[in-house]
Amino acid sequence: MIKEIMKTIKYFTGIFLATTCLFVISCTKEDDYKKYTAGGEITYPARIDSVIVQSGDQRVRLRLALSSDPSIAKIRVFWNNRADSAEANVVRKQATDTVDMIIENLNEGVYNFDVYTYNSKNNISVVRHGSGNVYGENYASTLANRNIQSLTQAANGNVLINWFSPLTGEKEIELKYKNSKGVEVIQKVSGDAMSTEIADYMDKSLLSWRSVFLPDSNAFDTFTQDYSTVELPEYERQLPKSGFSEKILPTDVLEGGFGWLMPSLWNDTYTGNGFATQPGKPLPVSFTFDTGVSNRINRFKYWMPQDRIFNLEAVKSFEIWGSNNPPADGSWASWTLLRTCESIKPSGSPVGTNTDEDVAAAAAGQEFIMPAGTPKTRFIRIKVLSNWGNGSFQALGEFTFYTKEH
Repeated sequence: MIKEIMKTIKYFTGIFLATTCLFVISCTKEDDYKKYTAGGEITYPARIDSVIVQSGDQRVRLRLALSSDPSIAKIRVFWNNRADSAEANVVRKQATDTVDMIIENLNEGVYNFDVYTYNSKNNISVVRHGSGNVYGENYASTLANRNIQSLTQAANGNVLINWFSPLTGEKEIELKYKNSKGVEVIQKVSGDAMSTEIADYMDKSLLSWRSVFLPDSNAFDTFTQDYSTVELPEYERQLPKSGFSEKILPTDVLEGGFGWLMPSLWNDTYTGNGFATQPGKPLPVSFTFDTGVSNRINRFKYWMPQDRIFNLEAVKSFEIWGSNNPPADGSWASWTLLRTCESIKPSGSPVGTNTDEDVAAAAAGQEFIMPAGTPKTRFIRIKVLSNWGNGSFQALGEFTFYTKEH
């Protein structure tokens, strides 16, 4: 009995001692907490939501997305093993916002950034990391402008540039040139473009161009080299044949009934039928057409029908006349002689005999340059003087006219 009483006493004594120890420990911890929070409870700001490091030319731009925590007062960024730092005050424009920090004067290389937020009591957040590249002269020295593969002039006078393949990192191509009024134009072309068209430019002026590079998809600075240059051609455009039409005057010769109609003179078909006049009409004979717009013609090309080059009824010599207001009676009162033309056979061989050179010349068309001071004209009148084989009618293949007017 006595032994059982002693066991009970020991049991309750143990419980008492354990409870006493827990009480003492608890009081000690509470006292420690009070020691650290004597000035009030410590509140830490939320850390940056995200860090985007954008590459630049000896600099970076940090795009720092803020959380909605209103206590964030400033941001501090460390790099170079915390040897360097920068900070920015936070002025919110909305609940969640983005702060852009540009860090200048950096050497080329890869950088790791540690970003912290602070509240007004200078309490610091948990770190947010970001990394990115810095580029500079070493990268720029590897760049070159994209080369031009060909530069030609289209029928409408526009310059067509064909480029070689895009270069690595090429964002765009920047072009500089002067328009016909002497005003500088800057045109930007997509980096994946393979061709470019320039519509209005000054004769014989310089075209300057340079490639613009982004070193990586996250970069915010671009890199360029010095401009490359090339001379643009003298401006010239073909009169649009879509505006041509017949102009039948009372004194003009008509088509010959062979199905070779006058519009075939401007259908851009150089190997088929052309225009054939009524047979049996003594020379000279004339016919008229409207080009649609008054222009100063600087040159034109004439093609004979390719089935009778330098032979038969193919027209050999003719005059070209111009007018802006032809008299309805078919007289020549308002017409101006622009020039007299004669088709030349390169080989000089007899009619009916054509060399390869003759055939090539006929296929290429024969060019006639208009004299200086040629007036502007809308209506064209062709007066046929002779044909190659003394044929009984006159046959012509195609005409193409050019002007230097914009």
